[in-house]
Amino acid sequence: MPLPRRSLITRVPYPWSSLRRSVDFTALALTITLAASCGRPEGTPAGSLPRNPESAAAATPQVTAGTADHAPAPAAGASSEADALRARNDLPPERRALVRVAGQERWVDAHAIESAGYTLINLGDDWTPTLFQEEHAADGTPLPNRYRRVYIGLANDRLDNDGEALAPGEKNYLELYGVFPSFSVLRTRFVADAAHPCHDQESVALLEAVQTVAYVDPKDVKRNEQRLRGMTDELEKARRRAKMATLEELATAKPALADRIALVKKRIAEKAALAAVEKRLACENMFPADTKHTTGVYDDGMRLSVRRFQQKHMIYEANFLQRRTVDAMARPLLDNDYDALVRALREHVVAAAGIIEDETAGTAKAPAHDLVGEYTQEALKQLGLVDTAAAQAFFERHSEAELRTLRVAIKLPPPPSYYAANMDFSIEVDRGEVWYELPFDAQGNFRQHARSRYPALSLYVTYEGKKLRLARWRTTIGGWRAEQASDGYEYYRYKGSDIGPRVIRQVISGPVWIAPTSTPIRSLVKGKKVNGRSMRIVNYDELGPGYLSAYGLVAGYFVEPGRPGHPDRDDGIRAHGSSDYLSLYSSSGFSHGCHRLPNHLAIRLYSFMLSHHDKITAGDQPLSFTRQFLADDMVYEIKIPSRGYAYLFDPPIPVNVLPGDIKGTQKTPIIGYVPKPNTVYPPGPPPPAPDSPEAKAGAE
Repeated sequence: MPLPRRSLITRVPYPWSSLRRSVDFTALALTITLAASCGRPEGTPAGSLPRNPESAAAATPQVTAGTADHAPAPAAGASSEADALRARNDLPPERRALVRVAGQERWVDAHAIESAGYTLINLGDDWTPTLFQEEHAADGTPLPNRYRRVYIGLANDRLDNDGEALAPGEKNYLELYGVFPSFSVLRTRFVADAAHPCHDQESVALLEAVQTVAYVDPKDVKRNEQRLRGMTDELEKARRRAKMATLEELATAKPALADRIALVKKRIAEKAALAAVEKRLACENMFPADTKHTTGVYDDGMRLSVRRFQQKHMIYEANFLQRRTVDAMARPLLDNDYDALVRALREHVVAAAGIIEDETAGTAKAPAHDLVGEYTQEALKQLGLVDTAAAQAFFERHSEAELRTLRVAIKLPPPPSYYAANMDFSIEVDRGEVWYELPFDAQGNFRQHARSRYPALSLYVTYEGKKLRLARWRTTIGGWRAEQASDGYEYYRYKGSDIGPRVIRQVISGPVWIAPTSTPIRSLVKGKKVNGRSMRIVNYDELGPGYLSAYGLVAGYFVEPGRPGHPDRDDGIRAHGSSDYLSLYSSSGFSHGCHRLPNHLAIRLYSFMLSHHDKITAGDQPLSFTRQFLADDMVYEIKIPSRGYAYLFDPPIPVNVLPGDIKGTQKTPIIGYVPKPNTVYPPGPPPPAPDSPEAKAGAE
């Protein structure tokens, strides 16, 4: 008898069918990754990817020099600055730009002001990072990016991650995941928060009185309350017996009671702070409509609302009330909104000016040239957005209709001399401290190996014989991960990161991840409300394209260059975006072997490199991948019509992955599956891992 099927399990979450295949570059057979994320079986060829510029140029439609998305130097005969600054209120929105002259805003001719050496910054609703901008082949044929429409919809609170219309009144708070709100969305936020401030000094005082609010499991709340009341009663009796006016005096007089008094005071302060948090979250509409929450309890409803608050304000913390989260709740809404404006403007400036250097590039002896910070501050100053009040006034002056197509012009200092249309880039990954030891002891107790030096990815440019670092960001390496073996059981397996020289030959924007059979089935299904009804559907959040996918919003492929007559070797290692920011910034965070970056930094990295290095724009890569799988007695079907939007570096970017500092007694990776503690398995040893010597011998 056939298994039952649900009506939406075969639904593809993006309206792919509405986008015609206007390009089909069958001559370019790019890699289809069939291994686990960051884990292609060892030795698997990377496909028929061109291995040299000649063959690449013959196989693809567009070869371009890296061109930064910023204003060029004024050409001969360009408009004088005085002429370019002449007010042009007669121009339609698509031909004008906003500039401030002597503290006053005016509309000017966009082409003329750019020719005069100003940088045009697109603040309109149609803006995307460079990776998702519209591209054309050499003959003018459009090369549409499937994900561009979704990215714009997310930034403008119109679509959800499945590419479907956002529910009325719902908001996308996606800065943590690399999608910054449009200026139209920021305007709506400023207007609403000015009318409904959600800020009172009493709540501020309660929040500022605590460092954090300790988490108490909901099932332990009543017991903790009883314990606190008991301790308070005992201390009050002791205070009265000692004839002290306050508990503070009692602590001084009787030091043995000081710790208990401090604990009681801390718990009382945290309880009051939690009430202030609930008040702020409710006022800021952070509790989802269908969320169940019990007052005074840090339950799932509270956790989800705190996470929503952190997403809105780009706070990289676990979903608990830690310092940065509590501090943000103590600030006025409009001040937090201003910070969001600065963050969004920074990404627009970085893209328009074609820069990347930030404060991370320096060392103790040689501080970084923070171009990102300098240019962002210059843009804020020239646009008059110097503080919260100025930003609020800006949004009051400019209607939602104006913001839809708004471009502004600013005059930036020239970048350093090593910035050019075609820069000599290289990437280095320092793996930091590496542990190959098992993640549990002989008794099966989980253990975390201490690390004081974490993995880091650095971008360099070689200029006049010198190697200059432009950015250095924390990243991840592989570690012990759960993997489903051929017998259907989950085991631990060490998913390491390759060491040594590699190259990045291709970059995919809006990438997808083809989940291998070793992927735990539980991760391939998700719950979602469809037409008001809860359903289980294929988890395209994990597969992509999308900000939550395994590869995030962009991936660069690390490969070992092939020799003449041999293809590139691809072990499935990528440097890619990721929404799993806790794996990036926690002491216990690891990947499956890839080098993760926050989505916005991965976008910034590859957008910059593609703008400053010769590249081939290959465009959309049709795939037509399907797969069925069984979960909870239901058959689900994955449909993926495209790998994403491909660019090829020409020549490729050199990469070197350093060995790092190997800690512990286990000096080499453990090969194969390791049974999980306290798990019952079938008799006999675990099956061989797909890329183990045993599996290779069996295949032969």
